[in-house]
Amino acid sequence: MLPIYVYFSALVVLIVWFAVLVSFARGRVLALRSMPAMALFVVLFATAEGAFAVGRRHGGTTVASGTIYTCSMHPTVRVTEPGLCPSCRMDLVPVGTVASLGGSAHEITIDPTVVQNMGVRVTAAVRSPMQRSVRAFGELRAAETGLADIALKFDGFVEDLFADTVGMRIEEGDALFSVYAPELLVAQSELIAAAQSGDAALVLAAKSKLALWDVSAAAIELLAKRTEPLRALPWPSPVAGVLLQRDVVRGAPAMKNSVLLRISDLSTLWLDAQVPSSQLQALQTGLEGTATFDDVPLREWKGNVVFVAPEVDRTTRTGTVRLAIDNREGALRPGMWARVRFTVPVASAAVRVPQEAVLDTGRRQLIWLAVGKGHFSPRVVRTGATDDDGFVQILDGIAPGDLVVTSGQFLIDSESRLREGARKFENEGMMPGGDLPPPVAIPLTPASQQSIDALAAAYLAVSEALAQDRFDLGLLQAMRASADAVVTTATVPPVQLPATELTNLLDRPSADLEAARVSWKQISQATMQLFEVARPSGTAGAMLYIHHCPMAEADWLQADDKTRNPYYGSSMLDCGTVRRSLPLSAGAPK
Repeated sequence: MLPIYVYFSALVVLIVWFAVLVSFARGRVLALRSMPAMALFVVLFATAEGAFAVGRRHGGTTVASGTIYTCSMHPTVRVTEPGLCPSCRMDLVPVGTVASLGGSAHEITIDPTVVQNMGVRVTAAVRSPMQRSVRAFGELRAAETGLADIALKFDGFVEDLFADTVGMRIEEGDALFSVYAPELLVAQSELIAAAQSGDAALVLAAKSKLALWDVSAAAIELLAKRTEPLRALPWPSPVAGVLLQRDVVRGAPAMKNSVLLRISDLSTLWLDAQVPSSQLQALQTGLEGTATFDDVPLREWKGNVVFVAPEVDRTTRTGTVRLAIDNREGALRPGMWARVRFTVPVASAAVRVPQEAVLDTGRRQLIWLAVGKGHFSPRVVRTGATDDDGFVQILDGIAPGDLVVTSGQFLIDSESRLREGARKFENEGMMPGGDLPPPVAIPLTPASQQSIDALAAAYLAVSEALAQDRFDLGLLQAMRASADAVVTTATVPPVQLPATELTNLLDRPSADLEAARVSWKQISQATMQLFEVARPSGTAGAMLYIHHCPMAEADWLQADDKTRNPYYGSSMLDCGTVRRSLPLSAGAPK
Protein backbone atom coordinates (compact mmCIF):
# COMPACT_ATOMS: atom_id res chain seq x y z
CA MET A 1 0.00 0.00 0.00
CA LEU A 2 1.45 3.35 -1.14
CA PRO A 3 1.68 6.38 1.17
CA ILE A 4 -1.23 8.81 1.18
CA TYR A 5 0.74 11.61 -0.46
CA VAL A 6 1.14 9.49 -3.64
CA TYR A 7 -2.64 9.23 -4.02
CA PHE A 8 -3.07 12.93 -3.30
CA SER A 9 -0.49 13.89 -5.96
CA ALA A 10 -2.15 11.65 -8.54
CA LEU A 11 -5.55 13.21 -7.80
CA VAL A 12 -4.13 16.73 -8.26
CA VAL A 13 -2.59 15.73 -11.63
CA LEU A 14 -5.89 14.28 -12.85
CA ILE A 15 -7.84 17.40 -11.87
CA VAL A 16 -5.35 19.65 -13.68
CA TRP A 17 -5.41 17.38 -16.72
CA PHE A 18 -9.25 17.44 -16.92
CA ALA A 19 -9.27 21.23 -16.46
CA VAL A 20 -6.94 21.63 -19.42
CA LEU A 21 -8.91 19.22 -21.61
CA VAL A 22 -12.32 20.75 -21.03
CA SER A 23 -11.02 24.21 -21.94
CA PHE A 24 -10.93 23.12 -25.58
CA ALA A 25 -13.77 21.69 -27.68
CA ARG A 26 -11.65 18.84 -28.95
CA GLY A 27 -10.41 18.21 -25.41
CA ARG A 28 -13.95 17.86 -24.10
CA VAL A 29 -14.54 15.11 -26.65
CA LEU A 30 -11.37 13.30 -25.67
CA ALA A 31 -12.21 13.61 -21.99
CA LEU A 32 -15.70 12.10 -22.54
CA ARG A 33 -14.27 9.22 -24.59
CA SER A 34 -11.57 8.44 -21.95
CA MET A 35 -13.86 8.43 -18.92
CA PRO A 36 -14.91 4.71 -19.20
CA ALA A 37 -11.28 3.66 -19.40
CA MET A 38 -10.30 5.81 -16.43
CA ALA A 39 -13.21 4.51 -14.40
CA LEU A 40 -12.11 0.94 -15.14
CA PHE A 41 -8.54 1.83 -14.11
CA VAL A 42 -9.69 3.32 -10.81
CA VAL A 43 -11.82 0.23 -10.05
CA LEU A 44 -8.95 -2.16 -10.83
CA PHE A 45 -6.46 -0.10 -8.77
CA ALA A 46 -8.79 0.12 -5.80
CA THR A 47 -9.43 -3.63 -5.99
CA ALA A 48 -5.70 -4.37 -6.06
CA GLU A 49 -5.04 -2.10 -3.09
CA GLY A 50 -7.86 -3.66 -1.11
CA ALA A 51 -6.66 -7.17 -1.89
CA PHE A 52 -3.12 -6.25 -0.83
CA ALA A 53 -4.33 -4.85 2.46
CA VAL A 54 -6.50 -7.89 3.18
CA GLY A 55 -3.72 -10.27 2.19
CA ARG A 56 -1.20 -8.44 4.33
CA ARG A 57 -3.50 -8.63 7.31
CA HIS A 58 -4.68 -12.17 6.89
CA GLY A 59 -2.34 -13.69 4.35
CA GLY A 60 1.20 -14.97 4.00
CA THR A 61 2.90 -12.52 6.39
CA THR A 62 0.88 -13.77 9.33
CA VAL A 63 2.96 -15.83 11.72
CA ALA A 64 2.20 -17.74 14.84
CA SER A 65 1.07 -16.01 17.99
CA GLY A 66 3.92 -14.39 19.87
CA THR A 67 5.69 -12.93 16.82
CA ILE A 68 8.05 -10.05 17.54
CA TYR A 69 8.25 -7.21 14.97
CA THR A 70 10.95 -4.61 14.44
CA CYS A 71 11.92 -1.85 12.03
CA SER A 72 14.83 -2.31 9.64
CA MET A 73 15.92 1.28 10.21
CA HIS A 74 15.21 1.39 13.95
CA PRO A 75 16.05 -2.02 15.45
CA THR A 76 15.30 -0.81 18.99
CA VAL A 77 11.59 -0.89 18.12
CA ARG A 78 10.10 -4.14 19.45
CA VAL A 79 6.35 -4.76 19.27
CA THR A 80 4.14 -7.84 19.21
CA GLU A 81 1.77 -6.65 16.43
CA PRO A 82 2.41 -5.71 12.78
CA GLY A 83 2.10 -2.10 11.67
CA LEU A 84 4.19 0.96 10.88
CA CYS A 85 7.36 2.15 12.57
CA PRO A 86 6.53 5.08 14.86
CA SER A 87 9.77 6.82 13.82
CA CYS A 88 9.95 6.46 10.04
CA ARG A 89 6.50 5.00 9.13
CA MET A 90 8.07 2.02 7.37
CA ASP A 91 6.44 -1.39 7.57
CA LEU A 92 7.54 -3.46 10.56
CA VAL A 93 9.01 -6.86 9.79
CA PRO A 94 8.94 -9.99 11.96
CA VAL A 95 12.25 -10.98 13.56
CA GLY A 96 11.03 -14.27 14.99
CA THR A 97 8.55 -15.87 17.31
CA VAL A 98 8.77 -16.37 21.02
CA ALA A 99 9.46 -20.05 20.42
CA SER A 100 12.26 -19.30 17.98
CA LEU A 101 13.87 -17.00 20.49
CA GLY A 102 14.34 -19.76 23.00
CA GLY A 103 10.87 -19.83 24.51
CA SER A 104 11.18 -16.52 26.38
CA ALA A 105 10.12 -13.10 25.26
CA HIS A 106 12.90 -11.71 27.44
CA GLU A 107 15.47 -12.89 24.91
CA ILE A 108 16.49 -10.75 21.97
CA THR A 109 18.19 -11.59 18.71
CA ILE A 110 20.94 -9.63 16.95
CA ASP A 111 22.29 -10.52 13.53
CA PRO A 112 25.53 -12.50 13.96
CA THR A 113 27.35 -10.12 11.59
CA VAL A 114 26.26 -7.17 13.72
CA VAL A 115 27.41 -9.04 16.83
CA GLN A 116 30.86 -9.47 15.31
CA ASN A 117 31.04 -5.82 14.24
CA MET A 118 30.05 -4.71 17.73
CA GLY A 119 33.00 -6.58 19.19
CA VAL A 120 30.87 -8.66 21.56
CA ARG A 121 32.97 -11.02 23.68
CA VAL A 122 31.82 -13.77 26.00
CA THR A 123 33.42 -15.82 28.74
CA ALA A 124 32.23 -18.77 30.79
CA ALA A 125 31.26 -18.41 34.43
CA VAL A 126 33.59 -20.58 36.52
CA ARG A 127 33.56 -22.04 40.01
CA SER A 128 36.84 -21.50 41.81
CA PRO A 129 38.28 -20.19 45.10
CA MET A 130 38.12 -16.44 45.63
CA GLN A 131 40.30 -14.18 47.69
CA ARG A 132 40.76 -10.44 47.96
CA SER A 133 43.37 -8.11 49.37
CA VAL A 134 43.14 -5.60 52.19
CA ARG A 135 45.75 -2.87 51.89
CA ALA A 136 47.01 -0.51 54.57
CA PHE A 137 50.00 1.51 55.74
CA GLY A 138 51.97 0.70 58.87
CA GLU A 139 55.04 1.55 60.95
CA LEU A 140 57.72 -0.72 62.36
CA ARG A 141 58.40 -0.70 66.08
CA ALA A 142 60.45 -2.77 68.48
CA ALA A 143 58.63 -5.82 69.71
CA GLU A 144 57.74 -5.43 73.37
CA THR A 145 58.47 -9.13 73.90
CA GLY A 146 62.12 -8.45 73.01
CA LEU A 147 62.62 -5.46 75.34
CA ALA A 148 64.87 -5.75 78.41
CA ASP A 149 65.27 -3.02 81.04
CA ILE A 150 68.48 -3.03 83.07
CA ALA A 151 67.91 -1.96 86.70
CA LEU A 152 69.64 -2.72 90.04
CA LYS A 153 67.97 -4.11 93.14
CA PHE A 154 70.33 -2.24 95.40
CA ASP A 155 71.73 1.28 95.58
CA GLY A 156 75.15 1.86 94.04
CA PHE A 157 77.31 3.90 91.68
CA VAL A 158 78.34 3.33 88.06
CA GLU A 159 82.10 3.56 87.99
CA ASP A 160 82.70 2.49 84.39
CA LEU A 161 80.11 2.64 81.56
CA PHE A 162 80.76 0.38 78.57
CA ALA A 163 77.27 0.60 76.92
CA ASP A 164 77.56 4.31 76.31
CA THR A 165 76.09 4.82 72.78
CA VAL A 166 72.44 4.48 71.89
CA GLY A 167 72.08 2.17 68.88
CA MET A 168 75.21 0.11 69.57
CA ARG A 169 75.03 -3.65 69.19
CA ILE A 170 75.29 -5.64 72.43
CA GLU A 171 75.80 -9.38 72.69
CA GLU A 172 74.54 -11.47 75.55
CA GLY A 173 77.13 -11.49 78.38
CA ASP A 174 78.87 -8.26 77.28
CA ALA A 175 79.71 -5.97 80.21
CA LEU A 176 77.37 -2.98 80.33
CA PHE A 177 78.97 -1.12 83.23
CA SER A 178 80.78 -1.77 86.50
CA VAL A 179 78.91 -1.02 89.69
CA TYR A 180 80.16 -0.12 93.16
CA ALA A 181 77.81 -0.72 96.09
CA PRO A 182 78.61 -1.11 99.80
CA GLU A 183 75.94 -3.80 100.15
CA LEU A 184 77.46 -5.67 97.23
CA LEU A 185 80.90 -5.55 98.87
CA VAL A 186 79.47 -6.99 102.10
CA ALA A 187 77.72 -9.78 100.22
CA GLN A 188 80.95 -10.66 98.37
CA SER A 189 82.84 -10.76 101.64
CA GLU A 190 80.24 -13.07 103.16
CA LEU A 191 80.55 -15.42 100.19
CA ILE A 192 84.36 -15.47 100.35
CA ALA A 193 84.28 -16.13 104.11
CA ALA A 194 81.72 -18.91 103.71
CA ALA A 195 83.78 -20.53 100.97
CA GLN A 196 86.92 -20.41 103.12
CA SER A 197 85.06 -21.90 106.10
CA GLY A 198 83.87 -24.85 104.05
CA ASP A 199 80.37 -24.65 105.47
CA ALA A 200 78.12 -25.63 102.58
CA ALA A 201 74.99 -24.10 104.12
CA LEU A 202 76.71 -20.73 104.54
CA VAL A 203 78.02 -20.86 100.96
CA LEU A 204 74.56 -21.63 99.59
CA ALA A 205 73.03 -18.77 101.60
CA ALA A 206 75.67 -16.30 100.39
CA LYS A 207 75.24 -17.39 96.77
CA SER A 208 71.45 -17.13 97.02
CA LYS A 209 71.72 -13.56 98.31
CA LEU A 210 73.81 -12.51 95.30
CA ALA A 211 71.56 -14.40 92.90
CA LEU A 212 68.51 -12.54 94.23
CA TRP A 213 70.32 -9.31 93.29
CA ASP A 214 70.61 -10.66 89.69
CA VAL A 215 74.35 -11.31 89.90
CA SER A 216 75.06 -13.88 87.21
CA ALA A 217 75.88 -17.47 88.14
CA ALA A 218 79.27 -17.25 86.39
CA ALA A 219 80.20 -14.14 88.39
CA ILE A 220 79.12 -15.78 91.66
CA GLU A 221 81.41 -18.79 91.03
CA LEU A 222 84.35 -16.50 90.27
CA LEU A 223 83.72 -14.48 93.44
CA ALA A 224 83.62 -17.65 95.56
CA LYS A 225 87.17 -18.45 94.44
CA ARG A 226 88.56 -15.01 95.27
CA THR A 227 90.30 -14.04 98.48
CA GLU A 228 88.97 -10.49 98.53
CA PRO A 229 85.88 -8.81 97.03
CA LEU A 230 85.83 -6.71 93.85
CA ARG A 231 85.31 -2.99 94.39
CA ALA A 232 83.45 -2.49 91.07
CA LEU A 233 81.62 -5.53 89.84
CA PRO A 234 81.14 -5.79 86.01
CA TRP A 235 77.45 -6.10 85.13
CA PRO A 236 76.81 -8.33 82.07
CA SER A 237 73.94 -7.97 79.58
CA PRO A 238 71.25 -10.63 80.06
CA VAL A 239 70.18 -10.43 76.38
CA ALA A 240 71.57 -9.68 72.95
CA GLY A 241 70.22 -6.70 71.07
CA VAL A 242 70.53 -2.99 70.40
CA LEU A 243 70.84 -0.27 73.06
CA LEU A 244 67.67 1.82 72.67
CA GLN A 245 67.83 3.95 75.81
CA ARG A 246 70.58 5.10 78.23
CA ASP A 247 69.63 6.96 81.42
CA VAL A 248 72.96 6.84 83.28
CA VAL A 249 76.48 8.21 82.87
CA ARG A 250 79.85 7.26 84.32
CA GLY A 251 80.11 8.06 88.00
CA ALA A 252 76.39 8.60 88.42
CA PRO A 253 74.48 7.00 91.28
CA ALA A 254 72.49 3.94 90.29
CA MET A 255 69.35 4.09 92.38
CA LYS A 256 67.55 0.92 93.29
CA ASN A 257 64.70 -0.02 90.86
CA SER A 258 65.59 2.78 88.41
CA VAL A 259 65.92 1.84 84.70
CA LEU A 260 69.51 2.50 83.66
CA LEU A 261 69.55 0.97 80.17
CA ARG A 262 66.98 -0.43 77.73
CA ILE A 263 68.02 -3.11 75.29
CA SER A 264 65.85 -4.52 72.52
CA ASP A 265 66.16 -7.71 70.54
CA LEU A 266 65.41 -6.50 66.98
CA SER A 267 65.48 -9.94 65.40
CA THR A 268 61.66 -9.76 65.46
CA LEU A 269 59.85 -6.45 64.86
CA TRP A 270 56.23 -5.46 65.14
CA LEU A 271 54.55 -3.83 62.16
CA ASP A 272 51.45 -1.93 63.28
CA ALA A 273 49.18 -1.44 60.25
CA GLN A 274 46.21 0.94 60.42
CA VAL A 275 43.30 -0.81 58.70
CA PRO A 276 39.92 0.87 57.95
CA SER A 277 37.28 -0.21 60.43
CA SER A 278 35.05 -1.59 57.65
CA GLN A 279 37.71 -4.22 56.82
CA LEU A 280 38.81 -5.23 60.30
CA GLN A 281 36.25 -8.02 60.52
CA ALA A 282 38.00 -9.96 57.75
CA LEU A 283 41.38 -9.97 59.53
CA GLN A 284 42.06 -12.62 62.17
CA THR A 285 45.05 -13.72 64.22
CA GLY A 286 47.31 -16.03 62.23
CA LEU A 287 46.49 -14.52 58.83
CA GLU A 288 49.54 -13.93 56.66
CA GLY A 289 50.46 -10.43 55.49
CA THR A 290 53.05 -9.05 53.09
CA ALA A 291 54.97 -5.80 53.66
CA THR A 292 57.12 -3.67 51.37
CA PHE A 293 59.35 -0.77 52.41
CA ASP A 294 60.45 2.18 50.28
CA ASP A 295 63.68 2.23 52.31
CA VAL A 296 64.48 -1.34 51.24
CA PRO A 297 63.16 -1.63 47.67
CA LEU A 298 62.67 -4.76 45.57
CA ARG A 299 62.01 -6.97 48.60
CA GLU A 300 58.97 -8.27 50.40
CA TRP A 301 58.66 -9.38 54.01
CA LYS A 302 55.99 -11.79 55.19
CA GLY A 303 54.59 -12.08 58.67
CA ASN A 304 51.61 -13.38 60.57
CA VAL A 305 48.99 -11.34 62.39
CA VAL A 306 49.63 -11.57 66.13
CA PHE A 307 47.16 -8.94 67.32
CA VAL A 308 43.98 -7.19 66.13
CA ALA A 309 43.00 -4.15 68.19
CA PRO A 310 39.62 -4.49 69.93
CA GLU A 311 38.83 -0.78 69.42
CA VAL A 312 38.86 1.77 66.60
CA ASP A 313 40.56 5.14 66.63
CA ARG A 314 37.81 7.77 66.82
CA THR A 315 39.74 10.25 64.69
CA THR A 316 41.05 8.11 61.83
CA ARG A 317 38.35 5.38 62.02
CA THR A 318 41.05 2.72 61.72
CA GLY A 319 42.15 -0.18 63.89
CA THR A 320 45.63 -1.55 64.55
CA VAL A 321 46.54 -4.91 63.04
CA ARG A 322 49.98 -6.13 64.15
CA LEU A 323 52.33 -8.32 62.13
CA ALA A 324 55.41 -10.07 63.54
CA ILE A 325 58.25 -9.54 61.01
CA ASP A 326 61.43 -11.64 60.98
CA ASN A 327 64.44 -9.26 61.04
CA ARG A 328 67.30 -11.58 61.80
CA GLU A 329 69.19 -10.12 58.83
CA GLY A 330 68.96 -6.66 60.41
CA ALA A 331 67.80 -4.94 57.21
CA LEU A 332 64.79 -3.31 58.91
CA ARG A 333 64.75 -0.64 61.57
CA PRO A 334 62.04 0.60 63.93
CA GLY A 335 60.27 3.69 62.58
CA MET A 336 60.23 2.58 58.92
CA TRP A 337 56.96 3.01 57.02
CA ALA A 338 55.52 0.07 55.12
CA ARG A 339 52.80 -0.81 52.66
CA VAL A 340 50.93 -3.86 53.91
CA ARG A 341 48.76 -6.30 51.99
CA PHE A 342 46.61 -8.97 53.62
CA THR A 343 45.21 -11.77 51.49
CA VAL A 344 41.73 -12.66 52.75
CA PRO A 345 39.92 -15.79 51.53
CA VAL A 346 36.37 -15.02 50.36
CA ALA A 347 35.01 -18.42 49.37
CA SER A 348 36.49 -21.84 48.71
CA ALA A 349 34.22 -22.50 45.71
CA ALA A 350 32.42 -19.45 44.30
CA VAL A 351 30.72 -18.90 40.94
CA ARG A 352 32.46 -15.85 39.55
CA VAL A 353 32.41 -13.73 36.38
CA PRO A 354 34.35 -10.63 35.26
CA GLN A 355 33.08 -7.44 36.88
CA GLU A 356 32.44 -5.84 33.49
CA ALA A 357 29.82 -8.51 32.74
CA VAL A 358 27.50 -7.12 35.44
CA LEU A 359 25.24 -4.18 34.54
CA ASP A 360 24.28 -2.44 37.77
CA THR A 361 21.08 -0.41 37.41
CA GLY A 362 21.15 0.66 41.05
CA ARG A 363 18.09 -1.40 41.90
CA ARG A 364 19.35 -4.72 40.59
CA GLN A 365 22.25 -6.37 38.79
CA LEU A 366 21.81 -7.80 35.29
CA ILE A 367 23.93 -10.18 33.22
CA TRP A 368 23.39 -11.02 29.56
CA LEU A 369 23.92 -14.65 28.56
CA ALA A 370 24.87 -15.66 25.04
CA VAL A 371 22.65 -18.62 24.08
CA GLY A 372 23.89 -19.03 20.50
CA LYS A 373 23.13 -17.80 16.95
CA GLY A 374 22.85 -14.18 17.99
CA HIS A 375 20.42 -14.89 20.85
CA PHE A 376 20.97 -13.15 24.19
CA SER A 377 19.05 -13.71 27.41
CA PRO A 378 19.06 -11.39 30.44
CA ARG A 379 19.51 -12.79 33.93
CA VAL A 380 18.98 -10.93 37.20
CA VAL A 381 21.75 -11.93 39.62
CA ARG A 382 22.82 -11.37 43.23
CA THR A 383 26.44 -10.33 43.53
CA GLY A 384 28.82 -10.89 46.42
CA ALA A 385 32.42 -9.93 47.05
CA THR A 386 35.00 -8.96 44.45
CA ASP A 387 38.58 -10.18 44.17
CA ASP A 388 41.88 -8.69 43.04
CA ASP A 389 41.63 -10.25 39.57
CA GLY A 390 38.57 -8.22 38.55
CA PHE A 391 36.03 -10.97 39.19
CA VAL A 392 32.80 -10.71 41.16
CA GLN A 393 31.08 -13.48 43.08
CA ILE A 394 27.61 -14.45 41.81
CA LEU A 395 25.45 -15.74 44.65
CA ASP A 396 22.38 -16.52 42.56
CA GLY A 397 21.19 -16.24 38.96
CA ILE A 398 23.64 -18.17 36.81
CA ALA A 399 25.49 -21.48 36.91
CA PRO A 400 29.09 -22.48 36.13
CA GLY A 401 29.59 -22.81 32.40
CA ASP A 402 27.06 -20.14 31.37
CA LEU A 403 28.47 -17.84 28.70
CA VAL A 404 28.21 -14.23 29.87
CA VAL A 405 28.75 -11.14 27.71
CA THR A 406 31.84 -9.26 28.88
CA SER A 407 32.53 -6.81 26.06
CA GLY A 408 30.27 -4.83 23.75
CA GLN A 409 27.35 -4.27 26.10
CA PHE A 410 28.77 -0.94 27.18
CA LEU A 411 28.57 0.50 23.69
CA ILE A 412 25.77 3.04 23.81
CA ASP A 413 23.84 1.63 20.90
CA SER A 414 24.22 -1.99 21.99
CA GLU A 415 23.43 -1.27 25.64
CA SER A 416 20.32 0.69 24.67
CA ARG A 417 19.18 -2.10 22.40
CA LEU A 418 19.66 -4.83 24.97
CA ARG A 419 18.04 -2.88 27.82
CA GLU A 420 15.12 -1.80 25.61
CA GLY A 421 14.60 -5.35 24.47
CA ALA A 422 14.43 -6.56 28.08
CA ARG A 423 12.14 -3.80 29.35
CA LYS A 424 9.68 -4.14 26.47
CA PHE A 425 8.72 -7.64 27.49
CA GLU A 426 9.02 -7.30 31.26
CA ASN A 427 6.45 -4.48 31.30
CA GLU A 428 8.93 -2.72 33.58
CA GLY A 429 8.17 0.97 33.84
CA MET A 430 5.13 0.72 31.56
CA MET A 431 2.62 3.59 31.70
CA PRO A 432 -0.85 2.08 31.17
CA GLY A 433 -3.19 4.78 29.87
CA GLY A 434 -0.33 7.30 30.01
CA ASP A 435 -0.20 7.21 33.82
CA LEU A 436 3.03 6.92 35.75
CA PRO A 437 3.76 3.52 37.31
CA PRO A 438 2.53 3.39 40.89
CA PRO A 439 5.41 3.99 43.35
CA VAL A 440 6.20 1.39 45.97
CA ALA A 441 4.89 2.29 49.42
CA ILE A 442 6.58 1.27 52.68
CA PRO A 443 4.54 -0.57 55.34
CA LEU A 444 4.09 1.62 58.41
CA THR A 445 3.67 0.91 62.09
CA PRO A 446 0.28 1.85 63.59
CA ALA A 447 1.80 4.91 65.26
CA SER A 448 3.47 6.07 62.03
CA GLN A 449 0.27 5.48 60.06
CA GLN A 450 -1.73 7.55 62.53
CA SER A 451 0.72 10.47 62.28
CA ILE A 452 0.71 10.27 58.45
CA ASP A 453 -3.11 10.37 58.42
CA ALA A 454 -3.08 13.42 60.71
CA LEU A 455 -0.55 15.14 58.44
CA ALA A 456 -2.70 14.43 55.36
CA ALA A 457 -5.79 15.92 57.04
CA ALA A 458 -3.83 19.02 58.11
CA TYR A 459 -2.38 19.49 54.61
CA LEU A 460 -5.80 19.27 52.92
CA ALA A 461 -7.22 21.78 55.43
CA VAL A 462 -4.46 24.33 54.70
CA SER A 463 -4.79 23.85 50.92
CA GLU A 464 -8.56 24.35 51.09
CA ALA A 465 -8.11 27.52 53.15
CA LEU A 466 -5.66 28.97 50.60
CA ALA A 467 -8.11 28.16 47.80
CA GLN A 468 -10.74 30.17 49.73
CA ASP A 469 -8.32 33.15 50.04
CA ARG A 470 -7.89 32.53 53.79
CA PHE A 471 -4.61 32.65 55.69
CA ASP A 472 -4.88 30.53 58.84
CA LEU A 473 -1.65 30.36 60.88
CA GLY A 474 -3.25 27.86 63.26
CA LEU A 475 -3.74 25.34 60.45
CA LEU A 476 -0.07 25.67 59.44
CA GLN A 477 1.01 25.13 63.04
CA ALA A 478 -1.18 22.02 63.23
CA MET A 479 0.48 20.71 60.07
CA ARG A 480 3.90 21.44 61.61
CA ALA A 481 2.98 19.44 64.72
CA SER A 482 1.78 16.52 62.55
CA ALA A 483 5.04 16.55 60.58
CA ASP A 484 6.99 16.45 63.87
CA ALA A 485 4.97 13.41 64.91
CA VAL A 486 5.90 11.65 61.65
CA VAL A 487 9.61 12.28 62.28
CA THR A 488 9.27 10.96 65.84
CA THR A 489 7.31 7.79 65.01
CA ALA A 490 8.97 6.88 61.70
CA THR A 491 11.58 4.13 62.00
CA VAL A 492 12.94 3.96 58.43
CA PRO A 493 15.11 6.56 56.60
CA PRO A 494 12.91 6.72 53.43
CA VAL A 495 10.15 8.17 55.64
CA GLN A 496 12.26 10.17 58.08
CA LEU A 497 14.24 12.05 55.44
CA PRO A 498 11.33 13.64 53.50
CA ALA A 499 9.46 14.20 56.77
CA THR A 500 12.45 16.08 58.19
CA GLU A 501 12.65 18.17 55.02
CA LEU A 502 8.97 19.00 55.40
CA THR A 503 9.40 20.11 59.02
CA ASN A 504 12.29 22.36 57.96
CA LEU A 505 10.05 24.05 55.40
CA LEU A 506 7.25 24.47 57.92
CA ASP A 507 9.68 26.05 60.40
CA ARG A 508 9.58 29.19 58.28
CA PRO A 509 6.29 30.84 59.27
CA SER A 510 4.45 32.88 56.62
CA ALA A 511 3.39 36.42 57.46
CA ASP A 512 0.40 36.72 55.12
CA LEU A 513 -1.63 35.01 52.41
CA GLU A 514 0.76 35.80 49.54
CA ALA A 515 3.80 34.58 51.46
CA ALA A 516 1.94 31.41 52.41
CA ARG A 517 1.09 30.72 48.75
CA VAL A 518 4.71 31.15 47.71
CA SER A 519 5.99 28.72 50.37
CA TRP A 520 3.12 26.30 49.63
CA LYS A 521 4.88 25.20 46.41
CA GLN A 522 7.85 23.68 48.25
CA ILE A 523 5.68 22.42 51.09
CA SER A 524 3.38 20.62 48.63
CA GLN A 525 6.34 19.10 46.78
CA ALA A 526 7.87 17.79 50.02
CA THR A 527 4.49 16.44 51.18
CA MET A 528 3.97 14.56 47.92
CA GLN A 529 7.44 13.02 48.16
CA LEU A 530 6.62 11.87 51.67
CA PHE A 531 3.23 10.42 50.69
CA GLU A 532 4.84 8.50 47.80
CA VAL A 533 6.54 6.20 50.34
CA ALA A 534 4.27 6.67 53.38
CA ARG A 535 0.68 6.55 52.14
CA PRO A 536 -2.21 7.95 54.13
CA SER A 537 -4.87 5.32 54.82
CA GLY A 538 -8.37 5.21 53.41
CA THR A 539 -11.08 2.92 52.18
CA ALA A 540 -10.46 0.49 49.33
CA GLY A 541 -10.04 2.37 46.05
CA ALA A 542 -9.66 5.79 47.67
CA MET A 543 -6.90 8.08 46.48
CA LEU A 544 -5.47 11.57 46.50
CA TYR A 545 -5.26 13.62 43.31
CA ILE A 546 -2.18 15.55 42.22
CA HIS A 547 -3.25 18.77 40.48
CA HIS A 548 -0.98 21.01 38.42
CA CYS A 549 -1.23 24.76 37.87
CA PRO A 550 0.55 25.86 34.64
CA MET A 551 0.48 29.50 35.72
CA ALA A 552 2.20 28.86 39.06
CA GLU A 553 4.20 25.93 37.65
CA ALA A 554 3.48 23.98 40.80
CA ASP A 555 1.48 20.96 42.03
CA TRP A 556 -0.72 20.35 45.03
CA LEU A 557 -2.82 17.56 46.56
CA GLN A 558 -6.61 17.33 46.78
CA ALA A 559 -8.99 14.66 48.00
CA ASP A 560 -11.05 14.94 44.77
CA ASP A 561 -10.49 15.69 41.09
CA LYS A 562 -12.34 19.03 41.00
CA THR A 563 -9.64 21.70 40.79
CA ARG A 564 -9.54 24.33 43.55
CA ASN A 565 -6.33 26.29 42.99
CA PRO A 566 -4.62 27.30 46.27
CA TYR A 567 -2.07 29.51 44.47
CA TYR A 568 -4.58 31.97 42.99
CA GLY A 569 -7.77 31.29 44.94
CA SER A 570 -10.97 32.95 43.72
CA SER A 571 -9.16 34.84 40.94
CA MET A 572 -8.41 31.57 39.07
CA LEU A 573 -10.00 28.87 41.21
CA ASP A 574 -10.37 26.27 38.44
CA CYS A 575 -6.94 26.87 36.84
CA GLY A 576 -5.25 23.50 36.72
CA THR A 577 -5.52 19.88 35.63
CA VAL A 578 -5.20 16.53 37.33
CA ARG A 579 -1.78 15.08 36.62
CA ARG A 580 -2.26 11.73 38.27
CA SER A 581 -3.67 10.01 41.30
CA LEU A 582 -1.93 8.73 44.42
CA PRO A 583 -3.52 5.53 45.83
CA LEU A 584 -4.06 5.38 49.57
CA SER A 585 -3.17 2.41 51.72
CA ALA A 586 -6.00 -0.08 52.09
CA GLY A 587 -7.89 0.35 55.35
CA ALA A 588 -7.23 2.40 58.44
CA PRO A 589 -4.47 1.43 60.86
CA LYS A 590 -5.41 -0.83 63.69
